[in-house]
Amino acid sequence: MSSRKDAIRNELRNVRASMNVNEWRSGSLLIAEMAFQVPELRRADSVMFYLSMNDRREVDTAPLIDLVAAEDAASIFVPVSCDKTLCAVPFNNGDPVVTGKFGQPEPLDARAGIEKSPDVVIVPAVAVDREGRRLGYGKGYYDRFISGLREKGKSPFVIALAFSFQLRDKIPDDPWDEGLDCIVTEAEVIRIYKQ
Repeated sequence: MSSRKDAIRNELRNVRASMNVNEWRSGSLLIAEMAFQVPELRRADSVMFYLSMNDRREVDTAPLIDLVAAEDAASIFVPVSCDKTLCAVPFNNGDPVVTGKFGQPEPLDARAGIEKSPDVVIVPAVAVDREGRRLGYGKGYYDRFISGLREKGKSPFVIALAFSFQLRDKIPDDPWDEGLDCIVTEAEVIRIYKQ
């Protein structure tokens, strides 16, 4: 199964990398505007955003972070790698960032040991499907983080941000893959209704 996942990853990372900067910016802005209308995000007291790897043309989270910060209703957190999982640390617009061990931006002043269970977790995706499966980069950090929250009795609302071309008919999955509650593209909001 991992070879099927790798094939999808390679294909979509190449497509994403080929986006010109205007397509990427305008698509990211549309996604931010649509995601900002998701009721669970609007009601959340705390939201964990990934900080996008813009050189890889991940959906840029900066516009959505700006919208949430302007409302001043939710505390904003971002992930930092902690062992084989993630820790949610506080983040304010304009905080300086450094490059983490996988090339992702992380706050320069990440305070270790802060444990937060965000109401909403915004996750990056290489590919998604309408059943709520997400294909990431294959390291399992977000799956372990979300699973850890659920083991503590927390139920974060998990939203993936993706461009429309990242939406596939079916993503292969493994038993440890954590599902999504919602997917936001520049064209639609897809809510996953779990059985």
